[in-house]
Amino acid sequence: MSAPSKARLQQVVQAQSKIFQTLFNPTNQRTGHKYLTQKLKGETIKQYYGPTEFLTMKNLRSMYPTIGFIDPEEDYRLDILRSRKRRGKGAPAKKREAAAADSKKKKK
Repeated sequence: MSAPSKARLQQVVQAQSKIFQTLFNPTNQRTGHKYLTQKLKGETIKQYYGPTEFLTMKNLRSMYPTIGFIDPEEDYRLDILRSRKRRGKGAPAKKREAAAADSKKKKK
Protein backbone atom coordinates (compact mmCIF):
# COMPACT_ATOMS: atom_id res chain seq x y z
CA MET A 1 0.00 0.00 0.00
CA SER A 2 1.35 3.42 -0.93
CA ALA A 3 1.53 6.42 1.36
CA PRO A 4 -1.37 8.89 1.13
CA SER A 5 -0.82 12.00 -0.94
CA LYS A 6 -0.03 15.35 0.62
CA ALA A 7 -3.39 16.80 -0.48
CA ARG A 8 -5.25 13.87 1.10
CA LEU A 9 -3.35 14.30 4.37
CA GLN A 10 -4.23 17.99 4.35
CA GLN A 11 -7.91 17.12 3.93
CA VAL A 12 -7.69 14.77 6.89
CA VAL A 13 -6.08 17.46 9.04
CA GLN A 14 -8.76 19.95 7.96
CA ALA A 15 -11.53 17.52 8.90
CA GLN A 16 -9.80 16.82 12.19
CA SER A 17 -9.62 20.55 12.98
CA LYS A 18 -13.35 20.93 12.28
CA ILE A 19 -14.22 17.99 14.51
CA PHE A 20 -12.04 19.01 17.45
CA GLN A 21 -12.53 22.76 16.91
CA THR A 22 -8.86 23.57 16.51
CA LEU A 23 -7.16 26.02 14.18
CA PHE A 24 -6.38 24.79 10.67
CA ASN A 25 -3.19 26.48 9.48
CA PRO A 26 -1.87 24.72 6.35
CA THR A 27 0.90 27.27 5.67
CA ASN A 28 2.22 27.18 9.26
CA GLN A 29 2.19 30.95 9.52
CA ARG A 30 2.61 32.52 12.95
CA THR A 31 -0.82 33.85 13.85
CA GLY A 32 -0.63 34.31 17.61
CA HIS A 33 -3.71 32.09 17.97
CA LYS A 34 -2.25 30.40 21.04
CA TYR A 35 -2.04 33.70 22.92
CA LEU A 36 -5.22 35.23 21.55
CA THR A 37 -7.33 32.31 22.72
CA GLN A 38 -5.86 32.21 26.23
CA LYS A 39 -7.94 33.48 29.10
CA LEU A 40 -6.95 37.02 30.09
CA LYS A 41 -4.79 37.18 33.23
CA GLY A 42 -5.40 40.80 34.23
CA GLU A 43 -7.96 40.20 36.98
CA THR A 44 -5.95 37.36 38.51
CA ILE A 45 -2.80 39.48 38.63
CA LYS A 46 -4.76 42.41 40.05
CA GLN A 47 -6.10 40.22 42.86
CA TYR A 48 -2.62 38.85 43.60
CA TYR A 49 -1.04 42.27 44.06
CA GLY A 50 -4.01 43.77 45.89
CA PRO A 51 -5.33 47.33 45.82
CA THR A 52 -3.09 50.05 44.39
CA GLU A 53 -4.68 52.94 46.28
CA PHE A 54 -3.02 53.07 49.68
CA LEU A 55 -3.75 55.56 52.40
CA THR A 56 -1.05 58.25 52.33
CA MET A 57 -0.23 61.16 54.60
CA LYS A 58 -1.49 63.54 51.94
CA ASN A 59 -4.86 61.75 51.90
CA LEU A 60 -5.04 61.78 55.71
CA ARG A 61 -4.34 65.52 55.83
CA SER A 62 -7.07 66.23 53.27
CA MET A 63 -9.58 63.97 55.05
CA TYR A 64 -8.87 65.35 58.55
CA PRO A 65 -7.51 68.90 58.25
CA THR A 66 -8.05 69.71 61.94
CA ILE A 67 -5.61 67.03 63.14
CA GLY A 68 -1.99 68.05 62.63
CA PHE A 69 -0.54 65.07 60.79
CA ILE A 70 3.20 65.35 60.18
CA ASP A 71 4.71 63.61 57.18
CA PRO A 72 8.40 62.94 57.92
CA GLU A 73 9.23 62.37 54.25
CA GLU A 74 7.66 65.68 53.24
CA ASP A 75 9.46 67.49 56.07
CA TYR A 76 12.76 66.00 54.95
CA ARG A 77 12.09 67.05 51.35
CA LEU A 78 11.26 70.60 52.41
CA ASP A 79 14.43 70.77 54.57
CA ILE A 80 16.53 69.73 51.59
CA LEU A 81 14.84 72.38 49.41
CA ARG A 82 15.43 75.09 52.03
CA SER A 83 19.12 74.17 52.36
CA ARG A 84 19.57 74.22 48.58
CA LYS A 85 17.84 77.58 48.37
CA ARG A 86 20.21 78.99 51.02
CA ARG A 87 23.22 77.80 49.00
CA GLY A 88 21.79 79.26 45.79
CA LYS A 89 21.04 75.87 44.25
CA GLY A 90 17.25 76.18 44.30
CA ALA A 91 14.84 76.70 41.44
CA PRO A 92 15.09 80.12 39.76
CA ALA A 93 12.44 82.72 40.51
CA LYS A 94 9.51 82.84 38.09
CA LYS A 95 9.13 85.80 35.76
CA ARG A 96 6.37 88.15 36.82
CA GLU A 97 5.62 89.61 33.40
CA ALA A 98 6.13 86.55 31.23
CA ALA A 99 2.69 86.81 29.64
CA ALA A 100 3.22 90.45 28.62
CA ALA A 101 6.65 89.69 27.14
CA ASP A 102 5.25 86.80 25.09
CA SER A 103 2.44 88.90 23.64
CA LYS A 104 4.94 91.57 22.51
CA LYS A 105 7.05 88.98 20.70
CA LYS A 106 4.06 87.53 18.85
CA LYS A 107 3.02 90.90 17.42
CA LYS A 108 6.16 91.18 15.29
